[in-house]
Amino acid sequence: MSLFAKAKEKSATSPASKPKKCTTWVVGDPEGDQVGKAIHELCELTAQEKAIAAKKKLFATVVAKHAKEHYVRDFCELGVSPDTPMTVQNADGEKVTYVVQDRGGQYNVKDEQIDGLKQLLGADLAESMLYSETTFGFDRAVFAIDGVAEAVEKALSACVERLVDSGVLDGDQADNLITAKTKTSFKPGTLDRAAEYCGRDTTRLGQFLDLLGSSCTRYIKS
Repeated sequence: MSLFAKAKEKSATSPASKPKKCTTWVVGDPEGDQVGKAIHELCELTAQEKAIAAKKKLFATVVAKHAKEHYVRDFCELGVSPDTPMTVQNADGEKVTYVVQDRGGQYNVKDEQIDGLKQLLGADLAESMLYSETTFGFDRAVFAIDGVAEAVEKALSACVERLVDSGVLDGDQADNLITAKTKTSFKPGTLDRAAEYCGRDTTRLGQFLDLLGSSCTRYIKS
């Protein structure tokens, strides 16, 4: 099996789930401890947010059903999608927006979706609207090993030269065969070794985490 075939086969395999690890820091009573009280308030507000979100979803479902019916109706009458923004407005002038976005290129089409399309529109038309592509890359940890990038580049260069010599590709096509987007990032495992790098000094470690910026995202979630 070729390298590309192995990579494609591996991408179709779901990774094994790993047991979740947890660290808990216990603080004081919410009535007398500042951090304990802040945690309590965050949990209370989160519960209120969930309740509000549930009510909004309920009412949004009612409006969305109405909007969908009119969207489908107008789409069929016009032959093209209705002009945006699309809004639903009541007699008091209050209105909400009905959003329809084409994100077809972002998600994988499931087998049951394809079967449904074939039943609805016929196999030929269903197949004509589907596009399959496989994007290959390199495992960052393996590619970072000394000597690996150089060896891979050398092998690919030799391969491209053979394609040009055999007439499969011309010079311009060979130059455009491999695309690259270069960025400088921290090596895999950098955060895991942060304490070691900072000599287990709390001040230095705090500064180090700040310097990592977006490479070490930190936030409170209740």
